[in-house]
Amino acid sequence: MSSAALPFDPRALTASELSNEDVYITYSPKAARAVSLVGITRLAFFLKNEFDPAAEAVVERPRSLELYSGRTVELDFWTRGTDGRETFWAVQGIEECERVQGGLQAKDATVWDQAAHRAGLSLRFVFEHDLQHRAQSIANYLRLLPHIQAARRRAEVPSIAGRVKELFSPVVTSLSFQQIEGSLSQIPADVVRMATCTLLHEGWLGFQKELPLSSHSRLTRGANDGY
Repeated sequence: MSSAALPFDPRALTASELSNEDVYITYSPKAARAVSLVGITRLAFFLKNEFDPAAEAVVERPRSLELYSGRTVELDFWTRGTDGRETFWAVQGIEECERVQGGLQAKDATVWDQAAHRAGLSLRFVFEHDLQHRAQSIANYLRLLPHIQAARRRAEVPSIAGRVKELFSPVVTSLSFQQIEGSLSQIPADVVRMATCTLLHEGWLGFQKELPLSSHSRLTRGANDGY
């Protein structure tokens, strides 16, 4: 989606942040632009949304929020779902959380909630601890991303994706990367892989995200349950 159609633009990182922070810069096929993310937790959250068919748009560092007089914080993400719901997200490191009955919460959760209410924002937290427990899913997305990024430079990928779809039927409900590429052996395997990964990115195909991704992973129609 073009950034011109979105209500927020990402704040550009300063020269100091680029020099001193743990910065990841990568191209987002969903946003159709390069994204810059500070820290591995924010990269993980970006990847989760990049591969979530229900996430229509994501913007990093969209705006600030005044928690109380004298303290203003920057919100880490804004997202819009395919259902139209808009949400702001604040990343919380392990040191910023406390354990309560039923899980974790931000130490200043009440202050954040009150500030979001005053500003008329829907705010949720991203917990570093939770993302660490989704490490395999995130690693799988990281493996898929380069294939999808490369696909935008190959005009034939959409038509090949159509050929991949034709391999699935009520009888053939799952295939591996290897089987798909073998069935379309007349097409370069790397291009077939781009097309297949594009279908995973769109949610037309799914896989078991909690298992390591390989050439033998079973791919099925529709996004599977998982993070």
